[in-house]
Amino acid sequence: MKKMITFIAVFCTVSSVFAQYESFFGRESWEYAIDYLMTCYTDEYDPNVFNTCCSTFSFDFHRDDTVKIGGNTYYYHQYPSVFLREDTVAGRLYARYDTNETDDEYLLCDLSLSVGDTFILPDGTAHWNWFDYKMIVDSVGYTYDKKVIYLSLINCLYEFFYYPDEIQFLSTYNISLRFMEGIGPIYGICPTSAVSLENVFGLLLCMHKDDTLCYMTHETLGCTQYGADIPQYPQSYLQAYPNPVVGLLTLKFVTEEEVSGTMMIRDMVGRVCRQFSVNDKKTVLDMAALPQGVYMLTFTDRQNRKITKKIVKQ
Repeated sequence: MKKMITFIAVFCTVSSVFAQYESFFGRESWEYAIDYLMTCYTDEYDPNVFNTCCSTFSFDFHRDDTVKIGGNTYYYHQYPSVFLREDTVAGRLYARYDTNETDDEYLLCDLSLSVGDTFILPDGTAHWNWFDYKMIVDSVGYTYDKKVIYLSLINCLYEFFYYPDEIQFLSTYNISLRFMEGIGPIYGICPTSAVSLENVFGLLLCMHKDDTLCYMTHETLGCTQYGADIPQYPQSYLQAYPNPVVGLLTLKFVTEEEVSGTMMIRDMVGRVCRQFSVNDKKTVLDMAALPQGVYMLTFTDRQNRKITKKIVKQ
């Protein structure tokens, strides 16, 4: 009996040592939609208004696309060149931007950090800027048992990221700087300078794994931005009750129009929990399987008009 107890204790210890984080990558493929602010000197340009000029770039990766660099295996996106590898034991995501073995490898995300730890994006990540970004871990949380690390920027030439517009952008949409298990860093995997020669980092709008949307940063921004305003429905267009909800949630559209579109349910760090088509003015949704917490329901119709409701699941 004593030997059995000892074996179990040793087994549990070994299992905890080799416990892994959820992979940042998909089983077969994965894709990042990253938005970058740019400067457009047109008649309509207004430096004080976000969305005056921006663009979304897609970075897609596949398990078959690999290359060996410095003894490590990387998955790559061809243009602009981005090479990624991960350590799922420590929860770290690394990147290169050149196949030269003497080129630096950069740590983009580290889930092993604790509150009070600092994280530094090294000087010139991919050689495009001349100062360090130093961040500190504010808090560590878990959503669906997946780790989320919240950070604050300590030093930067322009207080936050690179352009003042980005400060306005993040505060307008209440977007926090964070690392997310299974997703990566909120600023994405590629410096903006690789595509626009302007900003240093972009914003990760969405991530798909194996052709399925698994993450969205903000329902208003969606997965693509090209500087256009996003049409919104008034909140009264959609009723959701009871709220808070334990089991069945009724969604009722108050409109004379036909209803046709997509409903998405996200948790508070942007993970997509459910996504389904809506074609009736009244839908009953079973929320019983979702853990307790706050969720965002976003309906998008065929004209890309949106409405969002916050739901509390008890």
